[in-house]
Amino acid sequence: MNNNEYFLVEHALSINLKSIDKCDLPLNQFAFEDEIPGPFRMASDLAKADASILAPLKLNSDNTQALWNYLQAQNQKINTLLSYVLTQQDDEKSRHQTIKFSAGSIIIKNNNTLKIDDNIRLKIFLPEESSAIYCYATVSNINDSEYAFTYTFIREQDRELLIRASLHVQSQQLKNRAKQRELNT
Repeated sequence: MNNNEYFLVEHALSINLKSIDKCDLPLNQFAFEDEIPGPFRMASDLAKADASILAPLKLNSDNTQALWNYLQAQNQKINTLLSYVLTQQDDEKSRHQTIKFSAGSIIIKNNNTLKIDDNIRLKIFLPEESSAIYCYATVSNINDSEYAFTYTFIREQDRELLIRASLHVQSQQLKNRAKQRELNT
């Protein structure tokens, strides 16, 4: 799937953006994965575990529902702690807000400091998913009001996390629109 085939969702995410020289890019995917800071690796791994382990549990009785509630409470504690750890990775000096994001790209407001094909190190913070992503991108498009960045180095499990996050955001947006329509009728 190419980057244009991912659904862009309008949503403000906090990101850290650092322009880097081409010579500072990882040589390959293995080098990239080796340099990912521990908190980003842990966050992504835990998000993947949440999706694959808790979802398939079958809860048919009161006992299993109690177990499910307990597991969810423990998961929430871990996510709260992880969110705190990830906030320590957020550099206020390089912070920006996305306008839109997808599993293939992000868009931010244009601040007239970058040009096409500039290389960027990104930290994408996903508070709704209690996670964050460390990746690289290039400036792929510039217009008067926006910069578009296309990911160049990103782990597949992080791309999947972005897909889940965009679907969650889109689902919430659709629910909010439905509520608004109900209020207007």
